[in-house]
Amino acid sequence: MFTLRSYASPIEAGMAKSMLEAHGISCSLADENANVYGGAPFAMPVRLLVSEDQVNEAKQVLEDAEKLARSDAAERELSMKETVAEILDELKKLRSKVETNTTLVVLLFVGLAFYIFIELKSSSAPARSRQSQTETWRSASTAMDNMDYDKATEIAQHLTDKNPTYYYGYSYLGYIALERNHLKEAEGYFARAYELFPTSDNEQKLQAVRKRLEIEHAR
Repeated sequence: MFTLRSYASPIEAGMAKSMLEAHGISCSLADENANVYGGAPFAMPVRLLVSEDQVNEAKQVLEDAEKLARSDAAERELSMKETVAEILDELKKLRSKVETNTTLVVLLFVGLAFYIFIELKSSSAPARSRQSQTETWRSASTAMDNMDYDKATEIAQHLTDKNPTYYYGYSYLGYIALERNHLKEAEGYFARAYELFPTSDNEQKLQAVRKRLEIEHAR
C-alpha cells in the first residue's frame, strides 16, 4: 500500500477515505486509533493508504473534489458581482431620468441596499448546499480542533439525521464522545457505525472503546 496523504485529524482522513471508496478505490487508514488507545487527541498523523496501482486515480479524485469546492465559491461570487453591476447600471439609467426628483432617487438607493442585503442573506444557504460533503464535515472538524465539542456535535448530529443510514456520521459522533471521555456514549455510536458498515476499521474502533470501558470498570 502507498501513503497517499497524511492528516492531522482522523476525521479528515475518514472523509477522504469515504470519498475514495465511493469511487471504487481500495484504501485504508493507518494510525487512526492511536488517540483511542493512548488517550491523546490526534497524537500522530493518520495516513491514507491506497493500492499502488490506484495512486494516480486516487489523487485525481481528491484534487477534483477540492477544485469543485473552490469553483462553486468563485462561481457564486462572480454571479453576485454581475448582479450588483447590472442593478447599478439600471439605477444610473433611472437616475438620469429623475434627476430633479430627490425623493425618488433616495428611494431607489434604499431599494438597492435592501435588495443586496436580501440577496446576500439568501445566497449563503444555496452556497453551502453546493459545497461538497468534505467541506461540510471539515467545518465540524474545525470545531473539534478548537475544542468546541458542542458545535461539532450539533453539526455532526444534523448531518447524521439527514442521512441516518450512513455509517460515518455515527463514527464521527463516536470520536466526539471519546474526546469528552463519554466512553459509554462512544461505544453506542461506534456500534451503530459497525452495524451499518461492518469493516475491520469500524470493528477496531468499537473494540478499542470497549477495552477502555473494561479498564474503567476494573478500577
